[in-house]
Amino acid sequence: MRGPTSAKLFGLALLLAGDMADAFYIPSMGPQSFKPGERVPLNVNRVFSEHVPLPFAYYDLPFVCKPQDIRRPWLNIGEVLRGDRIASSDYELTMGQDTECRVLCTKTLTPAANEEAGRFVEQDYLVEWIVDKLPGATVFLKHGADNSQTKQKEYEPGFKIGSYGKVSGRAYLNNHVTMHVLYEKRGEGRRIVGFEVYPRSIKNTSGNCPNLKDKSIEPLLVGESKEAKVTYSYSVHWVEDTSVRWTHRWDRYLTATDQQVHWYAILNSVVIILLLSGVVAIILMRMLNRDVSMYTEEEFRDDIEETSGWKLLHGDVFRAPNYGGLLAPLLGTTVQVMYTFIVTILLGILGILSPSYRGGLLTTGIVVFLLMGSASGYYSGHLYRTWGGTNWLKNAVMTAILVPAPIIGAQLVLNMFLWYQASSAAMPFSTIVLLFVLWLFIKLPLTLLGGWYGFKRQPYSEPVRTNAIPRPIPPQPGYMKPVPSILLAGALPFAVIFIELFLVLKSIWQDSFYYEYGYTIIVGLILSLTVCETTVIMVWLSLNCGHHRWWWRAFAYGASSSVYIFAYSVFFYFTRLRAGMPDVAGFVPTLTFFVHSLLISAAYALCTGSMGFFAAYFFVRRIYRMVKLS
Repeated sequence: MRGPTSAKLFGLALLLAGDMADAFYIPSMGPQSFKPGERVPLNVNRVFSEHVPLPFAYYDLPFVCKPQDIRRPWLNIGEVLRGDRIASSDYELTMGQDTECRVLCTKTLTPAANEEAGRFVEQDYLVEWIVDKLPGATVFLKHGADNSQTKQKEYEPGFKIGSYGKVSGRAYLNNHVTMHVLYEKRGEGRRIVGFEVYPRSIKNTSGNCPNLKDKSIEPLLVGESKEAKVTYSYSVHWVEDTSVRWTHRWDRYLTATDQQVHWYAILNSVVIILLLSGVVAIILMRMLNRDVSMYTEEEFRDDIEETSGWKLLHGDVFRAPNYGGLLAPLLGTTVQVMYTFIVTILLGILGILSPSYRGGLLTTGIVVFLLMGSASGYYSGHLYRTWGGTNWLKNAVMTAILVPAPIIGAQLVLNMFLWYQASSAAMPFSTIVLLFVLWLFIKLPLTLLGGWYGFKRQPYSEPVRTNAIPRPIPPQPGYMKPVPSILLAGALPFAVIFIELFLVLKSIWQDSFYYEYGYTIIVGLILSLTVCETTVIMVWLSLNCGHHRWWWRAFAYGASSSVYIFAYSVFFYFTRLRAGMPDVAGFVPTLTFFVHSLLISAAYALCTGSMGFFAAYFFVRRIYRMVKLS
């Protein structure tokens, strides 16, 4: 009955999660209505590139217009970490009143500013402005799902700072923007449902509005080492759009991903897990049951020493691991990271982490990680005592600093390079102090509390006694040596997630919105099963080869697919970020990408490593309890 019931529950979970992934998210919170004639603020944020992972604050550019009085709203920690630097602007938008053309400012560019403008254009930077929480978007038209003649709008966040001719090698700066602000009427008020930006490069040094109807106007050339005079201007058009409701105004930003891609990834993952489950059933059920039945028969009890395989290791398999004082804190932190991922994804499914909540994903992840410090301390303390540890305080402090310390250290080193480049991706000093305070007054106390409570619990009772003298480990076959076995164990879990991984990397590095958390949790469930089953198989093979030091191996087998994830990130860097623009990357952008990719792979390794370890621990305890040795 267990098999069919589990299959039904798993199928039901797929259907429910699929429905949530396709239909349920909260596009925004707190609608704001504007009355005709009311001022609508336009905030500027940053410039970013899909090819160079270095964002910059908009007002840090030396060739743009800056207001005399810059007002900056409060930003949450997620916004700061993702490089947002939102500020007010002098653009005047009045609800319902079109502006054919208005001059913003006339600016004289120094030779250095002129050259820098050319570099930003060449590196394909995009500008992000915000109106009513909506980013200014570039509009694309595509045919509907039925291939009809009716075209549907799709939005890509941001608009180009200029255009670059690869053949001519010339850069043209966009100094005029036409803004279409879409709205719906709600009683006496109007709600904004779209913000479209159409940039244009116009050579204009007169200080007046150009003739926008003249299509033959020469574009504004930048990138030359000489002074240049630039007049910035803009137009505003208000358009009533009855086809979009305010509650669905984010749909045009979120339609870029083909849903069939996700279902293909899920189908691919299901096939892999079914094949792997079949292998587990055949190998572990038939062969293991045969071994146990032979081992428990009375006539074989006198011949134990002549048997071979995992049965011989009953007196060594639960021997405390080498460096258990390091493994226990590591496993405690991995549980913390895994719980953080689970809770964050669940909140995403509920719609709390909608795109309108800027920086919400990072902010929520940090808060949940801090609150899960008690879980890391508990699991670490419990395992530490089981393995014979005596100093719970030392173990708890080690749990609190073992993973955060190297992550913060790597980020601080990278931060110095980002500060040197004046990138908005650099953490301000106040943010560094805030993170330290949060760790000191939230993470550390909760970890100490959890570590004390876990240490006070009774240790895990192992089913067999451990011999005083450890059994020597025989020579291992080639496929069970550390490197080949780890690479072998990581192949299948990576095959489960590599399609969804591409979409996640695109969201991280190319600033596309990722909101399909329902698909993520489906693939995550399949990944968890794959990691657990793969680790169990590899540990069982290791025991059959006489290798009773399986603790660290179980963690490594679970985390092994992180090697493939990092390798795929390198592939993504050269085929997507650097594609068609091999000359734009420098040392700091490349360093930024690889440091962050390494940290992402490490976080993934912590999650899957803990899954594999606890699955293998449960499996080993189960099989040795079955033989009922005294």
